[in-house]
Amino acid sequence: MACVAVVSLVRTLELEFLQPHPRPIVLENELISRNKKLIQYLCSKLEFLMEQLDEKRMDGAEAIKHLETKLKDVAFRVQDEVELHVVDLYVQPCLGLRHTLQQAIKDIHDIEEEWVKLKNEYRYIMDLQGRKIQLNVLPKSDQVIMMGGASSQHASHSEDIMVGKNNEFKTIKEMLIQHPSKQQEVVSIKGMGGIGKTTLARRVYEDSSIALHFDHQAWIVASQHYNKRQMLEDLLNLKGNAESDSDEELALRIYQGLKGQRYLIVMDDVWSKEAWDAIKACFPDDKNGSRVLLTTRLAEVANYTCSSSAFSLQVRLLDQSESWNLFCQKTCKVHSGEFETIGRRIVEKCKGLPLAIVVVAGLFSKLNTLNEWENIAKALNSCETATIARACSRILSLSYNHLSYNLKACFLYLGVFPEDEEIYTNNLASLWVAEGLVKTFENESFEVVAQRHIQELVDRNLILVSKQSSSGKKVKTFRIHDLLHAFCVREAQNENLLKIVGKKCFNFHHRGFRWVSIQSSSFDIQTLYTSSKSLHSILYFSKLGAPPYLNLQNFNLLRVLYSSHIILGLEHKFCRIVYPIHLRYLSSSIVRTFNSEPFITWNLQTLIGGIYSLMHPLDFPRLCHCYCYSFTCPNCPNFVHQNLQSLSELRFSWCIKELFINTPCLKKVGIVNRGESTFDSISCIGNLAYLQQLESLKITDEGVLFKHLINNQIALLKNLKKLSFLYTRFQWDQINILSRLPRLEVLKLGSLACEGQRWRLREEEKFCQLISLKLNKVDLVHWEISGDHFPNLESLFICWCDLQEIPSSFAEIATLKSIELIECLPSAVASAKQIREEQHDQGNYNMVVIEKDTIPTGHSIIRLYER
Repeated sequence: MACVAVVSLVRTLELEFLQPHPRPIVLENELISRNKKLIQYLCSKLEFLMEQLDEKRMDGAEAIKHLETKLKDVAFRVQDEVELHVVDLYVQPCLGLRHTLQQAIKDIHDIEEEWVKLKNEYRYIMDLQGRKIQLNVLPKSDQVIMMGGASSQHASHSEDIMVGKNNEFKTIKEMLIQHPSKQQEVVSIKGMGGIGKTTLARRVYEDSSIALHFDHQAWIVASQHYNKRQMLEDLLNLKGNAESDSDEELALRIYQGLKGQRYLIVMDDVWSKEAWDAIKACFPDDKNGSRVLLTTRLAEVANYTCSSSAFSLQVRLLDQSESWNLFCQKTCKVHSGEFETIGRRIVEKCKGLPLAIVVVAGLFSKLNTLNEWENIAKALNSCETATIARACSRILSLSYNHLSYNLKACFLYLGVFPEDEEIYTNNLASLWVAEGLVKTFENESFEVVAQRHIQELVDRNLILVSKQSSSGKKVKTFRIHDLLHAFCVREAQNENLLKIVGKKCFNFHHRGFRWVSIQSSSFDIQTLYTSSKSLHSILYFSKLGAPPYLNLQNFNLLRVLYSSHIILGLEHKFCRIVYPIHLRYLSSSIVRTFNSEPFITWNLQTLIGGIYSLMHPLDFPRLCHCYCYSFTCPNCPNFVHQNLQSLSELRFSWCIKELFINTPCLKKVGIVNRGESTFDSISCIGNLAYLQQLESLKITDEGVLFKHLINNQIALLKNLKKLSFLYTRFQWDQINILSRLPRLEVLKLGSLACEGQRWRLREEEKFCQLISLKLNKVDLVHWEISGDHFPNLESLFICWCDLQEIPSSFAEIATLKSIELIECLPSAVASAKQIREEQHDQGNYNMVVIEKDTIPTGHSIIRLYER
């Protein structure tokens, strides 16, 4: 497909030549004044041609595939030549850009003529025979489709539809909590990929009777290429912060933590006996009814791991009635007459495989006319699909082909992530933008468009939501079912876009790929130097250690470097092209002072990790997001930085009036105190009032040197929606000032954010727009409120708190959906359940109480400030 090449080239041309403030060196050499009309014409031609190809939905036809291959080759060639021309400006300026543009326009005209001819032939065939174009979109073998398994490491509270699995659901529950065996038992759920093993396991895991029965629950993912270290860290919920501990030490900690507990461990997507053997010693058998639940598609793995055949379940395919019900629920449309006749034929093609039904339902949910439905039915009937695997492959390809070309490019990019990776949407949006895969329209930001693309993929059932944002309005993290992941990988590899470096794949016979995804710590990264001519993105995912030194002067066209481990060689043998001229996204653990010649990294948009000191602030005029361990600017910028939207880890002393006035578009700010003066901190809080566009603010006082005061000026932040405090030691009556924030939706009070055992709100102190309230490790015992104080609250989260009870007035909040209590007192849990009962009596049956690790009766949580 040409989608990635075309959208990336158009974005490159816009970024380099059509922005209001292009590179100074481009202006100095008059490249824009001489070529602007050619550039604009080329962009319009590329977009028009891509839209034409996209509109006809003929992507799978062999003739169209050949045409798109030619378009892709032209677009990639032109993009490389244009970017190399820009690089050459820093060494020895040349005037070859105009020739490149003229040749590109000639090549595009030739492709357009071919397209017009093909379109006319297509119309003629359609008139004579109807729509009988053969779609050759099946994979070369079934094997590529039968890879991996959908998984969700986190127990999601989403309302996934589970059709036709009620009997299997009851059977698994009986094995886990009703079987008389008291010894540890291993229960297996087996079945082919896409049949619903993970969905079934997740619904069992989240069931309230399961949560009440077991003292401890955990969910881990094994995947096809299991990682013992990762599984151990997930069991401990360490998030990779125990590098100093050996695997044996982590296993011992797990064993000791589970000793004496009745536990349920879900081990999802197990592909080998070795994966089970790697961690089975972590699970003690105290003869108390503990269980391990595994999902696998391999019968030999199920037989090896499971205690006996009495503890194994084979998941079946759906029958016709169940398949139709699932399709109807996922399309969310009323079907009748001719629509139902067509729909039932489509569902029959899915052969009872839930994933295929869900994906095709996502496609049909976007189609509104009978003609559109008929065209899809004809496409599916155009070749025989004898096996379930090939039927599933056909449906995945068809759904992909009916995405817009921009969305196709974004979807294919998901293949760069490892199988079963939990993907953060904010991070993905920045990567999409850096790769040039997101196109904006008037008055829209790239982030808004990227979030819309993510929601579109959710609506089409192409990705699986793991977590919602605190406000519940956005997707925070998601996963992609690994049949769909395998599809993205295969398509990207077929287009010579992606190279995945895994445990067994180190060779680079084909040098033309644009993205390399490194998923092995044993890979010699220096072998990439031979591929540097076309390489645009390096993404390093291994958590087992850092690769060797990487010298960026070998990658003139690099635009994305994604890693938390790569050590960069920016300080050695500095010359004018050491910094990649086209770098747009940099994520690393590098500790570096940027003191390069100004304007080199003109297009850098996202900067993550490290300690950065900007000697020349204008080095990064396009910087939108900066998430650094420490960010300083020796000379406060005397220019207005309109692009900067996110800035984290700001020291209190740098939160000065001049900085905030000169960054008027800041929407997200994180401020950290590491032992600075009281004057600086108080002044900082007052200066926040200058950030009138601010939507998210997090303040952390790691020094814990003094008690803070909330300045009344914070109430002037009229656009603030999310607010987080850590270690700030506010008094509870100071928190009440925040009720003046008119748009506040999320309030998070973390460790030692507040002190004082009583929180009392006055009648007029109302958090009118608050949706989510989180209290985590705060000093609070008594809470006095009425339902009017939080009229729109949806979720309440309380963790590790001495709160005696949840105020009964929460039963009056009609919008309340959940109260989650972790390591809280039994009296608080009991009060939450009473609120739930009252909510149910009032008709709010969706309100739930989630409890975990409740403190035993007679015990108390020692308040943190006394420790």
